[in-house]
Amino acid sequence: MRKLGPLRGRAFRWYFLGSTISALGDAVAQIALAFAVLRLGSLGELGVVLAGRQLASALALLAGGVYGDRLARHRLLVGGALLQGSMQAATAAVVVSGSAPIALLLPLQVVVGLAEGFAQPSQTGLVPQVVGVDELQPANALLQTARSATWIVGPALGGILVAAGSSGLALAIDAASFAVAAVAYGTLALAPLAHRVAAFSTELREGFRAFMSRGWVWKTAIGFGIGNAFHQAQFVLGPALSDRHYGGAGVWAATGTAFAIGTLLGGMLAMRVRPSRPFAVCVASAMLLAPPQFAWGALAPRSVLIGASVLAGIGLALHITLWFSTFQQEIPEELQSRVSSFEALGSFVLNPLGTVLAPVLAAAIGTRATLMGGGLVNVAVDAAMLAMPSVRAIRRASSASTEPS
Repeated sequence: MRKLGPLRGRAFRWYFLGSTISALGDAVAQIALAFAVLRLGSLGELGVVLAGRQLASALALLAGGVYGDRLARHRLLVGGALLQGSMQAATAAVVVSGSAPIALLLPLQVVVGLAEGFAQPSQTGLVPQVVGVDELQPANALLQTARSATWIVGPALGGILVAAGSSGLALAIDAASFAVAAVAYGTLALAPLAHRVAAFSTELREGFRAFMSRGWVWKTAIGFGIGNAFHQAQFVLGPALSDRHYGGAGVWAATGTAFAIGTLLGGMLAMRVRPSRPFAVCVASAMLLAPPQFAWGALAPRSVLIGASVLAGIGLALHITLWFSTFQQEIPEELQSRVSSFEALGSFVLNPLGTVLAPVLAAAIGTRATLMGGGLVNVAVDAAMLAMPSVRAIRRASSASTEPS
């Protein structure tokens, strides 16, 4: 029960509930949106919709970081959940109508992305406000484990609904989950952080200086950004390969469920392990995301695809838990939303480019070569980051920021 300690706190319980419920809705909707666009449009149009949402999310990060350090963070989460929920409800209505042109789906998903990006920095900075320093890793591990459980149920339910021709219902479930999350976040009573509020541009510059003063943050943000961009090919090309070579959405849904099982196992592992060099283990764990790219590129048997997906899930859960725990431990609380917004921008700003280029590269060099090449880039970038002294220098339970490198 010691590892479940954070759940004893009322504030963490409500945050845990809200984030878990919204994660369940997202897991249900992920498959539904992809196949709704594929059945009503093309692979290129799917890339445009996903890229539009990703780009909007990236553009909103910096503003979200400033206001996340300035205002009560839970209120920003309430507003973000309500806006995302309303846009997903509208998306569901468009899909149910039977005619879902890009001209309608794209702007709706762009607004979802804007709300998502604006709220994300507040999520990073909120956990240290509701748990103690000693409970950061257990709290992050619990959040990751719960989300992993939703990724087991969500893709399976999403796949069933898609197979039954009910993509709109899956999107409506996502909309309802955001409404529940808004209620849960609204029960929190967190005051704004006590720091001098300056002009928006001044606070933004302060966050950027803090970001650049820590080599382990900005250098790995660039590295993860490159790796994440090449990883997007799996999400764009995977559904098409599943449909073309494996008989429909079933295999794509199965690998999603297998990945979720892996993240559940990884989350449980993260509750137990306390590595002496947590950030080095965090970076090394990201290498496990490459095997599914190799497996899809090789058109491997279903069992290999599923096994690789489980392995990737374990790696991602360890990576996320140790990243958040290290970040929340090393960055001063009043700077966490701003620094995390710059880090997230670096890590994800190239995702839209990767999403759009995936079909282009597939047409030029082949779908399988695109996926295999993406996996190789991911391994190479992670290995380069692991060789950085600033990554290996961070030790467990250090309360002070690491030295700039």
